[in-house]
Amino acid sequence: MEITDKAIVVSGGGSGIGRAAVLALVERGGKVIVADVDEAGARTTVDMAGEKGGIAIYRHCDVTRTEDLAGAFACAYEHFGRFDVAFNNAGIGGEDLFADDPGDWARVIEIDLTAVIDATRIAVREMQLSGKGGVIINTASMGGLLPMPGSPVYAAAKAGVINFTRSLAHLAEESNIRVNAICPSFTDTPLVRRSGDERVEEMSRMVGGILQPEDIAAGVVELIEDDSRFGSIMRVTVRGGRDFAREVRAF
Repeated sequence: MEITDKAIVVSGGGSGIGRAAVLALVERGGKVIVADVDEAGARTTVDMAGEKGGIAIYRHCDVTRTEDLAGAFACAYEHFGRFDVAFNNAGIGGEDLFADDPGDWARVIEIDLTAVIDATRIAVREMQLSGKGGVIINTASMGGLLPMPGSPVYAAAKAGVINFTRSLAHLAEESNIRVNAICPSFTDTPLVRRSGDERVEEMSRMVGGILQPEDIAAGVVELIEDDSRFGSIMRVTVRGGRDFAREVRAF
């Protein structure tokens, strides 16, 4: 799919990978709805897009609320008259699985998996109604492909995103809707930086370095533009660059 003039909704567009994706997409002529609960961060992203001569509009969106997700996609129709691409990127990390209060780890599931399912469900329905198809990209993680003893719930949520995405490969043939996932390794984002410099350095040594959000944004662009990809899982690592996990088709 050519990105020029396409209407794209990016959740979590107020910082990190989401912001980098918004800027990469407007540079290629995309028109972007920046969907985020962080109004200040999202408006900064919108301003940065404008400085590049791009078009981006802020929309408040709590991805745990179905009505907010639907509203973000409706916003694309309202402002651009179309809806072509969803980058379901909003996510959180950190958990204390064995704490007395399950709210901490349960929210990881709610945002990193349940909200991705809900957003994909709504986006597919809208794309089917339009009859024009589209592209959906879900942010997973290398932690969804490999064990994460320190964050097992996060790993489980991202593994869920991966298999959910693979299971929707059939939509490409049925509805011209390509659903893919991107799995970044350790990436230098505000979310990661909140764990502290010492932890960042430790993880960087463990995985061989740290990615920049722009590295992931380049993968998002590739997945949108490569019409041969559906149900694909793109890995982005320091050592391997961008490649794909073994293709798995439904049986």
